Amino acid sequence: MSRFTAPQSTPRTRRNLRTVLALGTATAALALTACGAGSDMGGVGVACDIPMPESNTTVNVLSYNSPSTDPFTNAVASGCTTGTLTVNAPATDFAGQNQRATQSMSGTSPSYDLIEVYGTVYPLYAEHGWIDSLDDQIAANGDALGLDDVDPVLMEQLQYEGEQFGIPTFWGTIIFVYRQDIFDDLGLDVPTTYAEMIAAAEAITAETGMVDPLALPFNSAGDISTAYNQALGSLGGNWFADGEATPTIDTPESIAALDTLRSTYLAMNEQSTSWSSPEVITQLQTGQAAMSMLFAGRVSALLDADQTDLFADFGFAVPPSVIAGGTPSTSLSVDGFSIASNTEVDKDLMFELLGVATGADAAAEAAGATIPARNTQAQAADLPFEPAARAVLESERPNGLPHLPYMSDVYAGMAPILTQVVNGTISSTEGAAQLQAAAVTAIAAAGYTP
Repeated sequence: MSRFTAPQSTPRTRRNLRTVLALGTATAALALTACGAGSDMGGVGVACDIPMPESNTTVNVLSYNSPSTDPFTNAVASGCTTGTLTVNAPATDFAGQNQRATQSMSGTSPSYDLIEVYGTVYPLYAEHGWIDSLDDQIAANGDALGLDDVDPVLMEQLQYEGEQFGIPTFWGTIIFVYRQDIFDDLGLDVPTTYAEMIAAAEAITAETGMVDPLALPFNSAGDISTAYNQALGSLGGNWFADGEATPTIDTPESIAALDTLRSTYLAMNEQSTSWSSPEVITQLQTGQAAMSMLFAGRVSALLDADQTDLFADFGFAVPPSVIAGGTPSTSLSVDGFSIASNTEVDKDLMFELLGVATGADAAAEAAGATIPARNTQAQAADLPFEPAARAVLESERPNGLPHLPYMSDVYAGMAPILTQVVNGTISSTEGAAQLQAAAVTAIAAAGYTP
């Protein structure tokens, strides 16, 4: 199968820009409030050694709250508030961030200055001119950021039309998680295909009595769309025609991906369409499940002796492919920070704060919960799940979503259709046709044409 190269944009002469006020939804996360500290400390142990502004200045940071994002936000919100500088980071859930970012950056009265970004939103922000290109700042002052320690693949994930619009903070690929002790006891090999994964689940049930060994996040609010992206990529399918705003998700590869979702669902508990990552992790922690596929940045809880007695029993591997000879069924996600173009704060100060939020000290603080983008801190953390994630990152097709400004609109409308395919309400063929039509509608509503 040939490697898929995601189209980077639709030619600007072929689209009619509109302000897009509705982005995709996702699950809520933990809360965070900013607190003051000295200028030499950020978060718990992050240096904030930057020039302070001469007059009183307030900077507002917009970042959804989670164990992975909080250390980077804390680096500026906790440590850089001192003297003339105040840095605020109001508590924000994932869906709330999308709405607040769009409202703030599309208007003339900005509420936020430093914006947390990720794959489905930053191309939209960049296309609309809502976040700054960082190329000039990096050329002039980038040595201080130490960006040579960030994997180039991760840097590319926050580029748009060849320009750098964000600096990565952390990343993850979907990896295979399994109870290594059970696999060893039963003589099971790590599955390399979905068929082998389902067969392993059947063997575990037969030998141990575990009712539902396989537990995947199939939540109909959004995780099911990620599962579709995994299967589509593994089968060599593409989302769009190269260089055009034309969806290609009514193809044989798409139908096969939908068939895969349906057959996998039938091998799990019927409640799996209500499961997101936290529910699956709980099942693994309590011994109710023995296998899953999860973003690497979310599995650290499985290694915490305070959270599970099984902390020493988990193994991590490259995920299986849908069929023999396919690429791993995975998805790549990269988070980072960008500077809002309409911020009224001095841009040199904003770049300094960007450096703190994405710097080595912040990465070290985050390494216990996720894989930092900086190689030095990632390697020092010696995370048991990092080798599997890195093997996927360096593979033929890590399967990040296409870098297109309407990707979030397309993605948001897919989950209800996918859920109907999974639960058998509609066939895979009908589902692919409906997905294609929904994508065409979403792209047109966002102001783009093929």
